[in-house]
Amino acid sequence: MNCRNIGLVFLGLMLMWHVEGKSQATYYDTKFKLSKEDFVITVPIEVESDQIFIRIQIRGRQYRFKLDTGASQGVLYDDVQIKGLKETGSIKSTDAVGHTREVMTVELPSFQIEMLTVSGYKMQRMHRRFPKKGEDGIIGFALFNGGVAAKIDTHKGQITLTDDKKLFSKEKGEIVKYRMINHVPYINVSPFEGLEVEARFDTGSPRLFEIDSDRYAQIDKTISLKSSKEVGQTFGSRFGGHFGRENPDTITFLSLQRLMWGNYSFRDVHCSTLKGKTHVGAQILDYGSIIIDPFRKRLIFQPYNNATSCVVKNSQKQDVAIVEKDGKAMLGMVMEKSKAWLDGFRQGYTIEKVNGKPLNFGEFCNYRWVLNQKYSFTLRSPKRKETIVTAFWPLQYNKK
Repeated sequence: MNCRNIGLVFLGLMLMWHVEGKSQATYYDTKFKLSKEDFVITVPIEVESDQIFIRIQIRGRQYRFKLDTGASQGVLYDDVQIKGLKETGSIKSTDAVGHTREVMTVELPSFQIEMLTVSGYKMQRMHRRFPKKGEDGIIGFALFNGGVAAKIDTHKGQITLTDDKKLFSKEKGEIVKYRMINHVPYINVSPFEGLEVEARFDTGSPRLFEIDSDRYAQIDKTISLKSSKEVGQTFGSRFGGHFGRENPDTITFLSLQRLMWGNYSFRDVHCSTLKGKTHVGAQILDYGSIIIDPFRKRLIFQPYNNATSCVVKNSQKQDVAIVEKDGKAMLGMVMEKSKAWLDGFRQGYTIEKVNGKPLNFGEFCNYRWVLNQKYSFTLRSPKRKETIVTAFWPLQYNKK
Protein backbone atom coordinates (compact mmCIF):
# COMPACT_ATOMS: atom_id res chain seq x y z
CA MET A 1 0.00 0.00 0.00
CA ASN A 2 1.69 3.20 -1.10
CA CYS A 3 1.18 6.84 -0.20
CA ARG A 4 -1.03 7.45 -3.20
CA ASN A 5 -3.71 5.28 -1.59
CA ILE A 6 -3.80 7.44 1.51
CA GLY A 7 -4.10 10.71 -0.30
CA LEU A 8 -0.45 11.73 -0.53
CA VAL A 9 0.17 13.19 -3.96
CA PHE A 10 3.26 15.03 -5.15
CA LEU A 11 2.41 17.25 -8.05
CA GLY A 12 4.52 17.71 -11.14
CA LEU A 13 7.38 20.08 -10.51
CA MET A 14 7.29 23.44 -12.27
CA LEU A 15 10.80 24.89 -12.36
CA MET A 16 11.01 28.60 -13.04
CA TRP A 17 13.61 30.71 -14.78
CA HIS A 18 14.25 33.52 -12.31
CA VAL A 19 17.94 33.82 -11.41
CA GLU A 20 19.50 35.29 -8.30
CA GLY A 21 22.20 37.91 -8.78
CA LYS A 22 24.85 36.06 -6.79
CA SER A 23 28.32 35.23 -8.00
CA GLN A 24 27.53 31.54 -8.44
CA ALA A 25 24.16 32.11 -10.10
CA THR A 26 23.74 30.94 -13.67
CA TYR A 27 21.32 31.55 -16.50
CA TYR A 28 18.56 29.07 -17.14
CA ASP A 29 20.13 26.62 -19.57
CA THR A 30 18.00 24.03 -21.38
CA LYS A 31 20.37 23.45 -24.31
CA PHE A 32 21.79 20.03 -25.11
CA LYS A 33 23.19 18.07 -28.05
CA LEU A 34 22.00 14.92 -29.79
CA SER A 35 24.31 12.32 -31.33
CA LYS A 36 22.08 11.68 -34.35
CA GLU A 37 20.08 13.61 -36.92
CA ASP A 38 16.90 12.48 -38.66
CA PHE A 39 16.41 9.76 -36.07
CA VAL A 40 13.26 7.92 -35.04
CA ILE A 41 13.51 5.64 -32.03
CA THR A 42 10.81 3.82 -30.10
CA VAL A 43 11.66 2.85 -26.54
CA PRO A 44 9.66 1.15 -23.77
CA ILE A 45 8.14 3.12 -20.93
CA GLU A 46 6.88 1.93 -17.58
CA VAL A 47 3.65 3.21 -16.05
CA GLU A 48 3.36 3.12 -12.28
CA SER A 49 0.54 4.85 -10.34
CA ASP A 50 -0.28 6.84 -13.49
CA GLN A 51 3.29 8.11 -13.74
CA ILE A 52 5.55 7.51 -16.74
CA PHE A 53 9.12 6.25 -16.36
CA ILE A 54 11.87 5.91 -18.92
CA ARG A 55 15.23 4.18 -18.50
CA ILE A 56 18.51 5.78 -19.54
CA GLN A 57 22.12 4.60 -19.50
CA ILE A 58 24.98 6.61 -18.00
CA ARG A 59 28.45 5.10 -18.22
CA GLY A 60 27.07 1.59 -18.52
CA ARG A 61 24.68 1.91 -15.59
CA GLN A 62 20.90 2.07 -15.89
CA TYR A 63 18.82 4.82 -14.25
CA ARG A 64 15.06 5.30 -14.08
CA PHE A 65 13.65 8.80 -14.59
CA LYS A 66 10.08 10.04 -14.38
CA LEU A 67 8.87 11.82 -17.50
CA ASP A 68 7.35 15.08 -16.28
CA THR A 69 6.12 17.67 -18.78
CA GLY A 70 5.30 20.00 -15.88
CA ALA A 71 9.02 20.25 -15.09
CA SER A 72 11.37 22.28 -17.20
CA GLN A 73 14.99 21.08 -17.00
CA GLY A 74 14.29 18.15 -14.72
CA VAL A 75 15.74 16.91 -11.44
CA LEU A 76 18.53 14.65 -10.26
CA TYR A 77 17.97 13.69 -6.61
CA ASP A 78 20.92 14.27 -4.30
CA ASP A 79 20.87 10.70 -2.97
CA VAL A 80 21.62 9.42 -6.50
CA GLN A 81 25.36 9.37 -7.11
CA ILE A 82 26.64 9.70 -10.67
CA LYS A 83 30.31 10.11 -11.50
CA GLY A 84 31.23 13.00 -13.74
CA LEU A 85 28.54 15.48 -12.68
CA LYS A 86 29.50 19.05 -13.44
CA GLU A 87 28.12 21.84 -11.25
CA THR A 88 26.91 24.72 -13.40
CA GLY A 89 25.71 27.25 -10.83
CA SER A 90 22.47 27.91 -8.98
CA ILE A 91 19.04 29.22 -9.93
CA LYS A 92 15.77 30.07 -8.26
CA SER A 93 13.29 27.24 -8.58
CA THR A 94 9.57 27.21 -7.76
CA ASP A 95 7.73 23.98 -7.07
CA ALA A 96 4.18 23.02 -8.00
CA VAL A 97 2.60 24.56 -4.90
CA GLY A 98 4.44 27.86 -5.11
CA HIS A 99 7.41 27.46 -2.75
CA THR A 100 10.70 28.88 -4.03
CA ARG A 101 14.26 27.87 -3.21
CA GLU A 102 17.70 28.39 -4.67
CA VAL A 103 19.02 25.11 -6.04
CA MET A 104 22.22 23.88 -7.64
CA THR A 105 22.20 22.92 -11.31
CA VAL A 106 24.38 20.16 -12.71
CA GLU A 107 25.27 18.92 -16.15
CA LEU A 108 24.84 15.18 -16.56
CA PRO A 109 27.48 13.08 -18.26
CA SER A 110 26.36 12.00 -21.72
CA PHE A 111 23.50 9.51 -21.43
CA GLN A 112 21.89 7.07 -23.82
CA ILE A 113 18.27 6.44 -24.68
CA GLU A 114 18.60 3.27 -26.73
CA MET A 115 21.00 4.26 -29.56
CA LEU A 116 20.59 8.02 -29.05
CA THR A 117 23.19 9.89 -26.98
CA VAL A 118 22.22 13.12 -25.24
CA SER A 119 25.07 15.42 -24.17
CA GLY A 120 25.13 18.60 -22.10
CA TYR A 121 21.72 18.06 -20.48
CA LYS A 122 21.28 20.16 -17.32
CA MET A 123 19.19 19.23 -14.31
CA GLN A 124 18.49 20.69 -10.91
CA ARG A 125 20.04 18.87 -7.97
CA MET A 126 17.41 18.48 -5.27
CA HIS A 127 16.83 16.77 -1.96
CA ARG A 128 13.84 14.50 -1.55
CA ARG A 129 12.13 13.91 1.72
CA PHE A 130 12.53 10.16 1.68
CA PRO A 131 14.36 7.78 -0.67
CA LYS A 132 12.20 6.02 -3.22
CA LYS A 133 13.50 2.99 -5.02
CA GLY A 134 13.09 2.99 -8.75
CA GLU A 135 13.10 6.75 -9.26
CA ASP A 136 16.41 8.52 -9.74
CA GLY A 137 15.10 11.83 -11.02
CA ILE A 138 12.92 13.66 -13.51
CA ILE A 139 13.28 14.37 -17.22
CA GLY A 140 11.45 17.61 -17.95
CA PHE A 141 9.91 19.33 -20.95
CA ALA A 142 13.32 20.69 -21.95
CA LEU A 143 13.89 17.41 -23.81
CA PHE A 144 11.00 18.26 -26.15
CA ASN A 145 11.43 22.01 -26.22
CA GLY A 146 15.02 21.42 -27.33
CA GLY A 147 13.86 19.85 -30.57
CA VAL A 148 12.65 16.31 -29.87
CA ALA A 149 9.08 15.41 -30.80
CA ALA A 150 7.39 12.47 -29.10
CA LYS A 151 4.40 10.17 -29.14
CA ILE A 152 3.51 8.65 -25.77
CA ASP A 153 1.36 5.52 -25.91
CA THR A 154 0.75 3.88 -22.54
CA HIS A 155 -1.40 1.10 -24.02
CA LYS A 156 1.58 -0.06 -26.06
CA GLY A 157 3.97 0.88 -23.26
CA GLN A 158 6.22 2.93 -25.50
CA ILE A 159 7.39 6.40 -26.48
CA THR A 160 8.57 7.36 -29.96
CA LEU A 161 11.20 10.11 -30.10
CA THR A 162 12.31 11.96 -33.22
CA ASP A 163 13.94 15.16 -34.48
CA ASP A 164 12.13 14.77 -37.81
CA LYS A 165 9.90 17.84 -38.16
CA LYS A 166 7.65 16.09 -40.67
CA LEU A 167 7.02 12.78 -38.90
CA PHE A 168 4.00 13.94 -36.89
CA SER A 169 2.98 16.82 -39.16
CA LYS A 170 0.02 14.99 -40.70
CA GLU A 171 -1.12 13.07 -37.61
CA LYS A 172 -4.85 13.23 -36.91
CA GLY A 173 -6.47 13.73 -33.54
CA GLU A 174 -7.65 16.47 -31.23
CA ILE A 175 -5.07 19.24 -31.61
CA VAL A 176 -4.51 21.97 -29.05
CA LYS A 177 -1.84 24.63 -29.28
CA TYR A 178 0.36 25.30 -26.29
CA ARG A 179 2.34 28.30 -25.15
CA MET A 180 5.43 28.19 -23.00
CA ILE A 181 5.30 29.77 -19.55
CA ASN A 182 8.43 29.39 -17.42
CA HIS A 183 9.67 26.68 -19.82
CA VAL A 184 6.62 24.39 -19.51
CA PRO A 185 3.55 24.07 -21.80
CA TYR A 186 0.13 25.58 -21.12
CA ILE A 187 -3.03 24.81 -23.06
CA ASN A 188 -6.68 25.87 -23.01
CA VAL A 189 -9.31 23.35 -21.92
CA SER A 190 -12.98 23.80 -21.09
CA PRO A 191 -14.19 22.38 -17.75
CA PHE A 192 -17.38 24.48 -17.74
CA GLU A 193 -19.83 25.12 -20.52
CA GLY A 194 -18.88 28.17 -22.54
CA LEU A 195 -15.67 28.82 -20.60
CA GLU A 196 -12.03 27.95 -21.19
CA VAL A 197 -9.24 27.96 -18.62
CA GLU A 198 -5.50 27.85 -19.13
CA ALA A 199 -3.96 24.68 -17.74
CA ARG A 200 -0.42 23.33 -17.50
CA PHE A 201 0.10 20.06 -19.35
CA ASP A 202 1.71 18.15 -16.51
CA THR A 203 2.42 14.43 -16.68
CA GLY A 204 4.09 14.78 -13.29
CA SER A 205 0.61 14.91 -11.77
CA PRO A 206 -1.20 11.57 -11.77
CA ARG A 207 -4.66 13.16 -11.86
CA LEU A 208 -6.71 13.98 -14.94
CA PHE A 209 -7.60 17.55 -13.99
CA GLU A 210 -7.26 19.96 -11.06
CA ILE A 211 -8.27 23.61 -10.94
CA ASP A 212 -6.63 26.45 -9.06
CA SER A 213 -8.83 27.37 -6.07
CA ASP A 214 -8.46 31.12 -6.65
CA ARG A 215 -9.43 30.77 -10.31
CA TYR A 216 -12.41 28.62 -9.40
CA ALA A 217 -13.61 31.12 -6.80
CA GLN A 218 -13.30 33.91 -9.36
CA ILE A 219 -15.29 31.94 -11.95
CA ASP A 220 -17.93 30.90 -9.43
CA LYS A 221 -18.60 34.53 -8.54
CA THR A 222 -19.04 35.72 -12.10
CA ILE A 223 -20.99 32.98 -13.88
CA SER A 224 -23.40 30.18 -13.08
CA LEU A 225 -21.51 26.90 -13.32
CA LYS A 226 -24.41 24.80 -14.58
CA SER A 227 -22.13 22.16 -16.10
CA SER A 228 -20.69 21.24 -12.71
CA LYS A 229 -21.73 20.65 -9.13
CA GLU A 230 -19.95 20.68 -5.82
CA VAL A 231 -19.96 17.27 -4.15
CA GLY A 232 -18.01 18.14 -1.03
CA GLN A 233 -15.94 20.76 0.71
CA THR A 234 -13.43 20.80 3.52
CA PHE A 235 -10.37 22.70 4.76
CA GLY A 236 -6.76 21.61 4.64
CA SER A 237 -3.96 20.70 2.27
CA ARG A 238 -3.48 17.59 0.16
CA PHE A 239 -0.44 18.14 -2.01
CA GLY A 240 3.27 18.60 -1.62
CA GLY A 241 5.92 20.04 -3.89
CA HIS A 242 9.67 19.59 -3.64
CA PHE A 243 10.02 22.37 -1.09
CA GLY A 244 6.93 21.93 1.09
CA ARG A 245 3.20 21.31 1.27
CA GLU A 246 0.52 23.55 -0.15
CA ASN A 247 -0.88 26.20 2.16
CA PRO A 248 -4.12 25.08 3.87
CA ASP A 249 -7.24 26.40 2.20
CA THR A 250 -10.82 25.46 1.39
CA ILE A 251 -10.85 22.36 -0.83
CA THR A 252 -13.85 21.95 -3.10
CA PHE A 253 -14.61 18.63 -4.77
CA LEU A 254 -16.36 18.98 -8.12
CA SER A 255 -18.29 16.78 -10.50
CA LEU A 256 -17.97 18.04 -14.07
CA GLN A 257 -20.45 17.02 -16.75
CA ARG A 258 -17.55 17.15 -19.18
CA LEU A 259 -14.01 18.37 -19.67
CA MET A 260 -13.28 19.43 -23.24
CA TRP A 261 -9.87 18.96 -24.88
CA GLY A 262 -10.49 20.57 -28.25
CA ASN A 263 -13.62 18.82 -29.50
CA TYR A 264 -13.06 15.69 -27.41
CA SER A 265 -15.27 15.33 -24.34
CA PHE A 266 -14.22 13.58 -21.11
CA ARG A 267 -17.59 12.99 -19.46
CA ASP A 268 -18.40 12.60 -15.76
CA VAL A 269 -15.08 13.93 -14.49
CA HIS A 270 -14.43 14.39 -10.79
CA CYS A 271 -11.79 16.90 -9.79
CA SER A 272 -10.95 19.31 -7.00
CA THR A 273 -9.44 22.69 -6.28
CA LEU A 274 -5.87 23.16 -5.13
CA LYS A 275 -3.42 25.92 -4.17
CA GLY A 276 -1.38 25.49 -7.31
CA LYS A 277 -1.66 25.84 -11.05
CA THR A 278 -4.64 24.42 -12.93
CA HIS A 279 -3.36 21.40 -14.84
CA VAL A 280 -4.19 18.41 -17.00
CA GLY A 281 -2.25 15.42 -15.71
CA ALA A 282 -0.97 12.02 -16.77
CA GLN A 283 -4.32 10.27 -16.35
CA ILE A 284 -5.28 11.58 -19.78
CA LEU A 285 -2.94 8.92 -21.15
CA ASP A 286 -5.33 6.24 -19.87
CA TYR A 287 -7.71 7.35 -22.64
CA GLY A 288 -5.45 8.08 -25.57
CA SER A 289 -1.94 8.67 -26.80
CA ILE A 290 -0.38 12.13 -26.83
CA ILE A 291 1.89 13.59 -29.50
CA ILE A 292 4.16 16.42 -28.39
CA ASP A 293 5.07 18.48 -31.46
CA PRO A 294 7.48 21.24 -30.36
CA PHE A 295 8.05 22.40 -33.94
CA ARG A 296 4.44 23.59 -34.19
CA LYS A 297 3.87 24.04 -30.45
CA ARG A 298 0.92 21.68 -30.32
CA LEU A 299 -0.30 18.59 -28.50
CA ILE A 300 -2.35 15.96 -30.32
CA PHE A 301 -4.66 13.68 -28.35
CA GLN A 302 -5.48 10.44 -30.16
CA PRO A 303 -8.27 8.61 -28.29
CA TYR A 304 -7.95 4.87 -27.91
CA ASN A 305 -11.70 4.46 -28.43
CA ASN A 306 -11.64 6.30 -31.81
CA ALA A 307 -14.70 8.26 -30.69
CA THR A 308 -15.47 11.87 -29.81
CA SER A 309 -15.98 11.26 -26.09
CA CYS A 310 -15.43 8.84 -23.23
CA VAL A 311 -16.89 8.33 -19.76
CA VAL A 312 -14.32 8.78 -17.01
CA LYS A 313 -16.23 8.30 -13.73
CA ASN A 314 -13.04 8.74 -11.76
CA SER A 315 -13.07 8.94 -7.98
CA GLN A 316 -11.72 12.19 -6.61
CA LYS A 317 -13.32 12.82 -3.23
CA GLN A 318 -11.05 11.81 -0.37
CA ASP A 319 -11.55 11.22 3.34
CA VAL A 320 -7.92 11.72 4.28
CA ALA A 321 -4.76 13.29 2.86
CA ILE A 322 -1.28 12.98 4.33
CA VAL A 323 1.38 15.68 3.94
CA GLU A 324 4.74 16.27 5.58
CA LYS A 325 5.38 18.56 8.52
CA ASP A 326 8.82 18.78 10.13
CA GLY A 327 9.66 15.28 8.92
CA LYS A 328 6.44 13.75 10.30
CA ALA A 329 3.29 12.50 8.62
CA MET A 330 0.57 15.09 9.17
CA LEU A 331 -3.14 14.82 8.51
CA GLY A 332 -3.36 17.58 5.93
CA MET A 333 -7.06 17.02 5.36
CA VAL A 334 -9.84 15.00 7.03
CA MET A 335 -13.37 15.20 5.67
CA GLU A 336 -15.79 16.09 8.46
CA LYS A 337 -18.22 13.26 9.37
CA SER A 338 -16.21 10.80 7.28
CA LYS A 339 -15.19 7.39 8.65
CA ALA A 340 -11.72 8.75 9.39
CA TRP A 341 -13.20 11.77 11.21
CA LEU A 342 -15.50 9.53 13.27
CA ASP A 343 -12.50 7.35 14.14
CA GLY A 344 -10.79 10.40 15.66
CA PHE A 345 -8.45 11.68 12.95
CA ARG A 346 -8.33 15.48 12.65
CA GLN A 347 -6.78 17.93 10.21
CA GLY A 348 -3.49 19.30 11.51
CA TYR A 349 -2.67 16.35 13.78
CA THR A 350 0.68 14.63 13.28
CA ILE A 351 1.03 10.85 13.41
CA GLU A 352 3.79 10.22 15.94
CA LYS A 353 3.60 6.43 16.25
CA VAL A 354 1.90 3.37 14.76
CA ASN A 355 1.46 0.45 17.17
CA GLY A 356 3.80 2.25 19.56
CA LYS A 357 6.63 2.58 17.04
CA PRO A 358 7.81 6.12 16.17
CA LEU A 359 7.63 6.78 12.42
CA ASN A 360 8.89 9.63 10.31
CA PHE A 361 7.19 10.71 7.10
CA GLY A 362 9.06 8.33 4.82
CA GLU A 363 8.61 5.37 7.15
CA PHE A 364 4.88 6.06 7.36
CA CYS A 365 4.59 6.21 3.57
CA ASN A 366 6.42 2.89 3.20
CA TYR A 367 4.61 1.15 6.05
CA ARG A 368 3.26 -2.28 5.11
CA TRP A 369 -0.40 -2.24 6.03
CA VAL A 370 -2.28 -5.52 6.42
CA LEU A 371 -5.84 -5.93 5.18
CA ASN A 372 -8.55 -6.01 7.89
CA GLN A 373 -6.07 -5.31 10.68
CA LYS A 374 -6.56 -2.49 13.17
CA TYR A 375 -3.70 -0.23 14.20
CA SER A 376 -3.04 2.00 17.16
CA PHE A 377 -2.11 5.56 16.17
CA THR A 378 -0.49 8.04 18.51
CA LEU A 379 -1.57 11.48 17.33
CA ARG A 380 -0.37 14.88 18.46
CA SER A 381 -2.53 17.98 18.04
CA PRO A 382 -1.17 21.46 17.22
CA LYS A 383 -1.70 22.23 20.93
CA ARG A 384 0.76 19.41 21.73
CA LYS A 385 -1.99 17.25 23.15
CA GLU A 386 -1.50 13.52 22.61
CA THR A 387 -4.29 11.09 21.85
CA ILE A 388 -4.55 7.41 20.87
CA VAL A 389 -6.79 6.25 18.01
CA THR A 390 -7.42 2.62 17.07
CA ALA A 391 -8.62 2.19 13.50
CA PHE A 392 -8.19 0.48 10.16
CA TRP A 393 -5.75 2.29 7.89
CA PRO A 394 -5.77 3.19 5.10
CA LEU A 395 -7.94 0.49 3.59
CA GLN A 396 -11.27 1.90 4.73
CA TYR A 397 -10.43 5.42 3.56
CA ASN A 398 -10.23 6.94 0.10
CA LYS A 399 -11.84 3.98 -1.61
CA LYS A 400 -12.20 4.31 -5.36
